[in-house]
Amino acid sequence: MDKSKQYEIANVLRQYDNLIANNRRRIELLEQAARLLYKEWFVHFRFPGHELVKIVDGVPDGWSRVTLVNLCHDIRVSIDPSSVPSETPYIGLEHIPRRSITLSEWGHSREVASNKFTFKAGDILFGKIRPYFHKVGFALVDGITSSDAIVVRSVESKLQQYCLTLLSSDEFVSLASKTVREGSKMPRADWNYLQKCKFLRPADKTLEEFNLIIEPMVEQMRTLALQSRRLAEARDLLLPRLMNGEIAI
Repeated sequence: MDKSKQYEIANVLRQYDNLIANNRRRIELLEQAARLLYKEWFVHFRFPGHELVKIVDGVPDGWSRVTLVNLCHDIRVSIDPSSVPSETPYIGLEHIPRRSITLSEWGHSREVASNKFTFKAGDILFGKIRPYFHKVGFALVDGITSSDAIVVRSVESKLQQYCLTLLSSDEFVSLASKTVREGSKMPRADWNYLQKCKFLRPADKTLEEFNLIIEPMVEQMRTLALQSRRLAEARDLLLPRLMNGEIAI
């Protein structure tokens, strides 16, 4: 193949890569905005109308402190990978990025053998091995995951986005990291302990206002990530057809 043809093919593929890179940057900006909003409202207490709300014992009036189990619970539905379609998405710890809540990478159930946990789209996956690696995010699709990840779902749908930003916050990850057993070859977060720890439960009105902002952001992250997967698949299918001249440029 002459160099001019190689250049033309590379130029076509570059357009796909540029779109994927642009989507990735947009996702990063959305995630950063979500983290900042969580911190502003629920750490610094600068939520809408905070000037008119009294702080009583360190908690805004109308809010409360509850154990984590009253906000969300872990889902432990075990399944044999051979009992589901071979193309079923599988998310192992190796697929969960550090400090990113959008879980856009996965393998397939045919690649694993031992029992796994099932999850639904929107569920939160928390990597419990070496929690200081900060592997926490929401699933884009239904699938199965490693038993080294905790599948988390809020007790109420209106709490799901709050739980996502809470569990992926620096404060929560830092707390989880302190629960690991020192000297262990595979240090794991103590989820039983974390479930008994107390966290803020914002007033319903504040949660509603938070969801009005966060839910469209999370949905856009999901849309961009799935679009990038489709672009990558199309690019990979296109390459051999361009190389063998099946498709003319």
